[in-house]
Amino acid sequence: MNRPEARGLRPEASWRRAYAASALLVLLFHYRLALPGRALISNDFRALFIALRAGLQQTLRDGDFPLWQRGMFLGYPVLGDIQFQIFNPLTWLTMPLDPARGVTVQSLLELCLCAVGMAFWMKQRGLRPMEGVFAGVAFALCLKQTVHLHHWTFAGSTCAWPWMLAGLDGFVSSGRRRFLLLAAFSTAGTWIGSSPQMAWFGTGLAFLYALTLAATLRPVPLSEGVPEKKINFFSAPRLALLLVVPLGAALAAPLLLPVLELNALGPRGAGITYRFAASWSWPGRAVWEAMLLPRVWGGRPDYRGPMNYWEVQGYLGLLPMALLPLAPLRRRGLWLFAAVLALSIWLSFGDNGWLDFHYWAFRLLPGYGGFRNPTRALMLAMFCAAVLAAEALGRVRDQPKLRERLWLGLAALAACVAVCAALPLGYWKEALRSDALWAALLLLGTAAWAAFARKDWRWAALAIPLYLADVAVQTWDSPEIGLSSTEGHALELLAAQMPVSPQPRRLAVLLDWGESNNATYARGWEGVTGYGPTPIARVLRLFEATWHGHIRPTLQLNDDENFPRFRPDSPLVPLFGAPLVAASLDANRPPIAREGEVRLYPLPALPRVFWTGAWTALSDERLGPALPAAARGVWAVLPEPLAQPSGPQAGPVAAGQIEVHTNALRAQVTAPSDGLLVVLEPFFPGWRATLDGQPAPLLRADFTFMAVPVRAGSHVLELVYFPDKLVPGLLAALLSLALLTLLTTRVDSAPVGGYFPPP
Repeated sequence: MNRPEARGLRPEASWRRAYAASALLVLLFHYRLALPGRALISNDFRALFIALRAGLQQTLRDGDFPLWQRGMFLGYPVLGDIQFQIFNPLTWLTMPLDPARGVTVQSLLELCLCAVGMAFWMKQRGLRPMEGVFAGVAFALCLKQTVHLHHWTFAGSTCAWPWMLAGLDGFVSSGRRRFLLLAAFSTAGTWIGSSPQMAWFGTGLAFLYALTLAATLRPVPLSEGVPEKKINFFSAPRLALLLVVPLGAALAAPLLLPVLELNALGPRGAGITYRFAASWSWPGRAVWEAMLLPRVWGGRPDYRGPMNYWEVQGYLGLLPMALLPLAPLRRRGLWLFAAVLALSIWLSFGDNGWLDFHYWAFRLLPGYGGFRNPTRALMLAMFCAAVLAAEALGRVRDQPKLRERLWLGLAALAACVAVCAALPLGYWKEALRSDALWAALLLLGTAAWAAFARKDWRWAALAIPLYLADVAVQTWDSPEIGLSSTEGHALELLAAQMPVSPQPRRLAVLLDWGESNNATYARGWEGVTGYGPTPIARVLRLFEATWHGHIRPTLQLNDDENFPRFRPDSPLVPLFGAPLVAASLDANRPPIAREGEVRLYPLPALPRVFWTGAWTALSDERLGPALPAAARGVWAVLPEPLAQPSGPQAGPVAAGQIEVHTNALRAQVTAPSDGLLVVLEPFFPGWRATLDGQPAPLLRADFTFMAVPVRAGSHVLELVYFPDKLVPGLLAALLSLALLTLLTTRVDSAPVGGYFPPP
């Protein structure tokens, strides 16, 4: 293909129209979401994401900054839960909207950024505006992206992918330092987008692409007859390409270090088993039908296959699949994207894959061993397919005679569709044959379009509606959409029974899975249970102890623990400090209040802060039998002995006044004699204690909670939380920024030629 690499040197007005068209097509495709008052309402949105946003809003209304939350799982650090998206600017831009509408608008904005970023990247690769628009819709509106919108953070991370690679391509095309900054900040952005798995995929691909570009880097002479200047291995441009992605990831350290801290003390702190990592693997050869006919296993709301509709999806679209063989693999780095596309599909088979590829990736790739759901690698496949298809579209447009090869690809797809329809391996034959009919019509339409191939942007533009029509049919009714005004009202009628802040107001929720489980946080209350992947592991193990009577040793995670429960009649229940429980089951006693099927009952509870006169030292593995006495408040169980001698079993003596704020707790207590003040808040690094204004030691007590030694008399106890890892994270980010600045200042500007890899 005899097309100049710097095809980006086209009128800027054309590209501005391309960017606007990319964003507009996203909004038109998701017009139901774009309408005022509409919101994403899938289970994860209702149970988690809307509640997280509502809790943040409630904290800000109280005049505090969210560093710690108590609404779920007794409490954990906000910065440690990446799904809050605290560092994402779009979170704060949409904060004034009601919670359900806010997270929906944020998702739309991220999809628009994704589409515009793809178009911008295609410009840096030398394509024309229409191919840029096609690439934008091919990734931002692909089936994997669309059916996974209920996993809110996926779009938040993937929208940075094209900007990362655009920065790398822009640098080698122009030599301008600003593109290095774009690559670095976009790399930070994919982590700030808050899907660790998607961020890991995107960062890994960007680093491999940077290696590819660095290996083939050479300067372009500024005029004819001038010999090329050699670039040695440690030249500034090459070092810039090698270091820009790692430095960009380090810019996200203020988020990543607190996340790693909580992860180490959370359910996955001891790692995960391979069985858990391989869960939701593609189930063997039958999946190839779903790659051609996505409804082979049924769609919403009737899932009839071994996997749900969103996890199974690897459908690239018929038009992109037909274009893939025509991609000019000799162009800059396209062979890498083709290889990653193939490896992503292979990886998705998980423990059903050939040569145990997923197993060795789990064992050997740094960081990948902490993820599950192998099929999520298909998002990477969609991304690579989008750029390959856009490049192929540009090639056919430049060489219309390639239409014959395109027809061959369409014919091969048609033959595969016919075989799938005739010999179905799937579970829903009616849907498969209906889908096969749609595929046949689309293939015929695509063949007719290919027959008129020409060097005309209007012809290339017709590829976009062909692709969108395909995806629109295959998404069924995904994503789920409803009215934002109806969301976020769970447990609303129970508010009259809750104490007024800043008094403690902890509520245990034992209800069926749904929006009620995190409604405690959404309403600004404190919660014992919850739904989500990021509680403190000691809290979960205490839940387990209410069923088994002992504390299990730390084990690798082997199953999903997003929805833990405790046994309400266990003698350990008072340790949770919750005087109320909301449940849907009959407790053989009259409820305090009722909201539909939800009943509010009293629950035995220790005071949030109390004095006890005795303590004993036991290792975690041996403390199970001692916890019932601790739940009565007569002693505290510590992991290590104290120099202060224990008194006789006595207590509990409740603090006279307790004030609970977002990141602090204050209590006044009169101790009858020397002993311990036990605070029923989860022990976690970052809490600091003062007693009567003087720093005091903070001990772990009763396996999960905190205690402070105290002398006889009246005292004022104050606890304040500030993330231990935030300041080191900020210092790491500043160091990374300084190194990035130094690196970019050493890169020679080459505004005419740039640094091209050889064609």
